[in-house]
Amino acid sequence: MNTTARALLAAAICSIAGTINLTHAAEPQSLSVYVEGGLSTKTDGRDTSTATVGLRIPTPTSFWGGSLSLAWDIYLSEWKTDAFNGNRTRFTQVGVVPMLRYRFDAGQSPWFLEGGVGLSYIDGNYRRGDQAFGTQWNFSDHLGIGRNFGTDRRHELGVVVKHVSNAGLKMPNPGETFYQLRYGYRF
Repeated sequence: MNTTARALLAAAICSIAGTINLTHAAEPQSLSVYVEGGLSTKTDGRDTSTATVGLRIPTPTSFWGGSLSLAWDIYLSEWKTDAFNGNRTRFTQVGVVPMLRYRFDAGQSPWFLEGGVGLSYIDGNYRRGDQAFGTQWNFSDHLGIGRNFGTDRRHELGVVVKHVSNAGLKMPNPGETFYQLRYGYRF
């Protein structure tokens, strides 16, 4: 995906985000956008950084009196890794992940835990050092903790661990785990 296509996708996400508002429940039910940045480090000293823009689409589905809710994360990430033997150093990842969010205090707390497993696609044969992914299609596992703040809890800060691999469906499968900081804004 070229730079122009990525910019158009990001602009479309932001435009859609400003027009959608779902019904209210214990968990805020309006669309939000987020940005993440993070790093994956390996013992070989070669790092991969990631920058992400995403859209969170809530569903009216909630469980346990509003403590547990479901949303869909749709995101676009740019990976940058160290050069090795002339290999490509930048990759684009697109992903869709259903996310379950548990909010403490019967859904009223500003603090939450969340997790989900979805699918992602990387636009090339991702290599870092002498390791390569066996597939461009991968699972994307997310686990995070965060807190909402501000007027109507519209702002969100969180720490997210994201693991990307093909779950051993095709070798090699070194996987990549990113430790990320997320900021989100709910419309």
